[in-house]
Amino acid sequence: MSVEIVIIGDTHALTFEELPKEMLKAIRRADYVIHVGDYTSKNVLDGLIRLKGQQFKGVYGNSDPQAIRNMVPSKQILDIKGKRIGITHPAIGGLEKYTLKRTMTKFRNNKVDAIIYGHTHEPDIKNKGNILLINPGKGYLEDGHSASFGIITIDKKIKSKIQEIGV
Repeated sequence: MSVEIVIIGDTHALTFEELPKEMLKAIRRADYVIHVGDYTSKNVLDGLIRLKGQQFKGVYGNSDPQAIRNMVPSKQILDIKGKRIGITHPAIGGLEKYTLKRTMTKFRNNKVDAIIYGHTHEPDIKNKGNILLINPGKGYLEDGHSASFGIITIDKKIKSKIQEIGV
């Protein structure tokens, strides 16, 4: 039986209710939800925990207040269905290639099958060696710009896709 994980990040919302409806629908349906930081409001984190309980996993980002940093770590390694998944939110900006390099460096001493990260607001899926790298993009809608989230399905392998919403 496969496991479905919805990946969100950089939601930059004041309340849980501000999250895009299509994203919330996918989260409710999924086995797990992973947030890669920059909730910006504890209300968003509390809503995700209330909705998913132990099936919520997350890290904090550079825009998150201390209340959020007290509840979730900056880096986490999950073991889901025999796959090791690292999650983080690199706190230092810069070009995409530097963000990716910093992300990889955070897990260089850990054996992981996938790394999920945020910060750039740009959705991306790529492979670096044997590691699947996923950035879900930004999790908020703004005039003329879409939001996005990732979906991972784990069976014997990890399959991933980006879902764009809005515009």
